[in-house]
Amino acid sequence: MKERLMLLIVSSLLFGAVFFVNLIAWSFEKRTAIRIPEDQILPQGFKGFEKSGTYRETFNDLNSAKYYYNSFDSTTGFAVYMDPTQCGPSPYPFRITDVHFYLYAPPPPSPPYHWPVAIRVNIRDSNQGDSCSGPGNVLCSEDFSVPSDSAHPLMMTLTLSKPCCLNQPFFLEIVYTEPRDPAHPHPSLLMDNHAYPPDTCDNWFILSNGTYVEWHDFWPSPPPGDAIIRAIGYINDAECVTTDTCWYWKADKPDQGFPAPSGMPDFDQYQFGSGQDSLALCGPTAAANCLWWFDAVPEGMSPPDLIRLLSTYFKCDPHFVGTYVDSMELGLDQYFIDNEFSLYEHTYFQPNFHEMEDSLEKSQDIILLLGFWWSEDGIEWWRDGGHFVTMAGVCSESLKIAISDAALDPAVGGWPGRVRPPAHAAAGTYPPEYHNDPQYVSHDMYQSILEPPFPSEGNPFWEIDYGWWIRGGYSSMNVPDIFQAFTRPAPKEGKYMYATEVEFAVMICPKASAVEGEEEGALTPKEFELHQNYPNPFNNETMIEFNLKKPAEITLGIYNILGQKVRTLAKGRIQPGSTSVSWDGKDEEGNELSSGIYFYQLKVGEVKETKRLALLK
Repeated sequence: MKERLMLLIVSSLLFGAVFFVNLIAWSFEKRTAIRIPEDQILPQGFKGFEKSGTYRETFNDLNSAKYYYNSFDSTTGFAVYMDPTQCGPSPYPFRITDVHFYLYAPPPPSPPYHWPVAIRVNIRDSNQGDSCSGPGNVLCSEDFSVPSDSAHPLMMTLTLSKPCCLNQPFFLEIVYTEPRDPAHPHPSLLMDNHAYPPDTCDNWFILSNGTYVEWHDFWPSPPPGDAIIRAIGYINDAECVTTDTCWYWKADKPDQGFPAPSGMPDFDQYQFGSGQDSLALCGPTAAANCLWWFDAVPEGMSPPDLIRLLSTYFKCDPHFVGTYVDSMELGLDQYFIDNEFSLYEHTYFQPNFHEMEDSLEKSQDIILLLGFWWSEDGIEWWRDGGHFVTMAGVCSESLKIAISDAALDPAVGGWPGRVRPPAHAAAGTYPPEYHNDPQYVSHDMYQSILEPPFPSEGNPFWEIDYGWWIRGGYSSMNVPDIFQAFTRPAPKEGKYMYATEVEFAVMICPKASAVEGEEEGALTPKEFELHQNYPNPFNNETMIEFNLKKPAEITLGIYNILGQKVRTLAKGRIQPGSTSVSWDGKDEEGNELSSGIYFYQLKVGEVKETKRLALLK
């Protein structure tokens, strides 16, 4: 295993070196903005726009267009961070209906500019409000063709065909979608005369290769002003359905012996005090959440008693060690035997998002070990520490997970997540007595990164955008043996990169006899079997085989690493027995796909199973 890890680290060095060289190259290619002639500057900005009641606009500019840029190309553009709280203290849900901006074409003797202008409006995730992480996944997107009669000095107003509903800060992005013709350049988006300081990270330029460059790194110093792009819509729109509508949550269980009325419990490791002993209890607390949900708790035991009991089973070391994964496995096995609970555990090294998504929906409870990795140069990466959390929900479409975090309650403070019951979040923190009541939960949402840039290209880790919450807080804690040689505490001062990897998943599963007839969808004995494809990796063709115990409606599909379906291999009613299906490495249109990791998923009724395969060209 260590030899494999060393191979990953070597890959990391190569990828990091290339990335670092490219990063340096940007600093030598700074671009120049051009000032608009004085007689064409409009100090009034967006004239005629009126906002009233709940109809508001969000922006970061100063309302006066002063600069333009004459080299926009396909996929280049601006991205601006938007915080709807500037519209009021409680703006969510925020329903975006319109986008405002200028397009400027200089007068002769400049060359004739290209009209109409093909642009795309993207609304992107803001990585839980951290603008300096740059734009995240696309939440809403729409293409437009802008005619010449909408040119500056007129304000361009684009109305979205489908409003975009959000419950968090976001990036508003405008990109050009057609290549640049030097003889007929694109009209320019405009900027004002004042740029916010670099540490705000509010403005980003998008290069032609899709890379984001922070504003102050793109322009010479001093830079032109901020991009003039605005989002307009309705705040506090209770009827607005937020973008993430695909969430699966662990079921509420209000009527069992140890009730879990709000789904997965969210107990707190720090209820015992802030000393080193509490720091070591994230593993037992994450497991206590799962066992409480399964009603697998010794008679008369309270949440703190259960956490303490599990810390004994897991042989937790309070002195800067915490819980080893193998100790958690053995401890859970013994706990189930001693208490005659019909459960078992199974552990995955480097789990992938889709496998865990499937398992969570099959009534398995999942504990994740998050590893915090840091680097000063993007080349050498070191493991700072680790932290155990419990999966509470998953959204397959946006690739997000929700967790019960034993250390933090960010959703209570206003970050994306689900707080139940909602009223108790108003103060922004939990009263101490709430931590032992499973009714009160903070299910905190995080974006999954299935193709992470760090620590290495091709690294099979599934990454989540989490580390900025807790960096440095778990130094040298919860370190599996495989990572001992790579553990080094992050610096207390200075700038460095940080990445959070999902290193292990400890799954708690019900035995078949324990789940028959359960309402949660905790399955009866599985009525199909999906085999690993062969050959794997493959070049021209691979075979996927599955077995059914009875006739069923099935769908067999191929997904890329971003979770997008690229091919449907089989769909319809299949008879019992063994079925084999081939895949030639092509998408639905017959185009050859590039080398990389893909997933094949078999859905039988409402039950899904996913496995990973590798395509090599």
